[in-house]
Amino acid sequence: MIREDYDVILIGSGIGSLAAGSLLAQVGNKKILILERHFKIGGFTHTFRRKGSFEWDVGVHYIGGLGEGSILRQLFDTITDSKVKWQKMPEPFEKFHYPDLQFSVYGDKLRYLNDLIELFPEERKSLEKYFEDVQIMNQWISRHFTLKAMPSVFSKAAHLLKFKGDGYAEITTKEYLDRNFSNYKLKALLCSQWGDYGLPPSQSAFAIHCLIVAHYFEGGYFPIGSSGKIAEAIEPIIESKGGKIEINHEVTGIILENDKAIGVRVAFKKGKEIENKEFYASQIISDAGSHTTYTKLLPPKYSEPFRKPLEELSHQGTTSITLYIGFSKDPRELGFKGENYWIYPDYDHDALFEKRNELIQGKPPMIYLSFPSLKNPDALAYTGEAITFADYSLFAAWKDKPWKKRGQDYEDLKNKIAESMLDVIEDSFPGFRDIVEFAELSTPLTNEHFTGHKEGSIYGLSCTPLRFQQEWIGNRTPVENLFLTGADSCSPGIGGALMGGVGAASLVLGFTGALRLIREAFSKSS
Repeated sequence: MIREDYDVILIGSGIGSLAAGSLLAQVGNKKILILERHFKIGGFTHTFRRKGSFEWDVGVHYIGGLGEGSILRQLFDTITDSKVKWQKMPEPFEKFHYPDLQFSVYGDKLRYLNDLIELFPEERKSLEKYFEDVQIMNQWISRHFTLKAMPSVFSKAAHLLKFKGDGYAEITTKEYLDRNFSNYKLKALLCSQWGDYGLPPSQSAFAIHCLIVAHYFEGGYFPIGSSGKIAEAIEPIIESKGGKIEINHEVTGIILENDKAIGVRVAFKKGKEIENKEFYASQIISDAGSHTTYTKLLPPKYSEPFRKPLEELSHQGTTSITLYIGFSKDPRELGFKGENYWIYPDYDHDALFEKRNELIQGKPPMIYLSFPSLKNPDALAYTGEAITFADYSLFAAWKDKPWKKRGQDYEDLKNKIAESMLDVIEDSFPGFRDIVEFAELSTPLTNEHFTGHKEGSIYGLSCTPLRFQQEWIGNRTPVENLFLTGADSCSPGIGGALMGGVGAASLVLGFTGALRLIREAFSKSS
């Protein structure tokens, strides 16, 4: 048994861990160890290639809130030492496609509002109120997670206060829309980005809907050179303080002593051999997700008080299917400029979601179409990504079979799904199939294999109203010296996961941790 000691150990190398590790190394001068079960670092910020030059970003499709001087931009510049540059997407950056209506979204909040009013003038007052409420709830949810990452004396005191937006904190998106709008097409348009948080209107929390909508009010951005540049920029920062990032290291348990986390047990995969290791540190941060952390890495007694909501929120996780596409020609020849497309066959998002397993009958519930090579000026070849949703049950029969060795019947199912997705895109954009040179489908089993997330969930704990009624959700855990980072400690998406890393780092740094991190971020930006 090999033993090594560090100041802080982070489980997983997603953006939540990378952000926390970089901040702790820079601000706290900590010796960091990041342990990744995959053979590539970065979590959902990593990339992969096929046929030499086709490259895709597995999780980063676009990020909002990255204008010069924004808080998120300052944080990204801080954790990457300003080594990652950002490309603003072309305008309009999003297009919503319905059978008889196409709507373009520009990175200008006022234009977004006015374009909607022009289409639905009778709903003017409701639309103006909606945009105000989106801002209110965006501030509410940001405050909600910020307080959870502050010293307990402040976070507990804050529960006694009333905040604007509290009345909307526990309702669904559908409840809000039904109360305030009458036109079904308008309600559908306003929910067109639900794929960014993974649940349709009747299930999603209005608070999370507002967070995502507001996140893109100023448009979308993409990392120049691919999202892999994020981990590439952070790794030297970790190493400069004596730390390191290890791949093929799967954490199998958290070592406890008198109810304190003191280390981790690891299975190191070296070819066909597995070597057991133990690493020790005074602080442990998990980016493995709440479900994995509480049900696989810790004894059950620590999550017993909240086991029921933990399982409920984990069971409703969103499972996605991604078709990675390589083109023989420039997609701009078909009129694409790098914007995203949300393609829906119907206006009823909830009905589409309920019938998502009809995907195998050639009826995808929706398709998100993106062109990473048109967002990234350094791309070597033309690529696209098409994403849809399906229930994990479609693939459960193959879950115990090894990656890339799941049999011909599994491959046949994947091919059938891929063809159905291409058919839908071809219907919307004739000639699309003619320029497809390569296509490879990824299922929830792939996500589950590499991330360990329950049923391959891409967004972690479900963004239902129940999520905002749980005191146990946040950076803190019932175990002393153990913290959570990533999306489950804050909110879904790269930005939310990064903020989870900021919260974890501030708690590890102690009572003045948040102030020290803010000072560091602003000094870097200046």
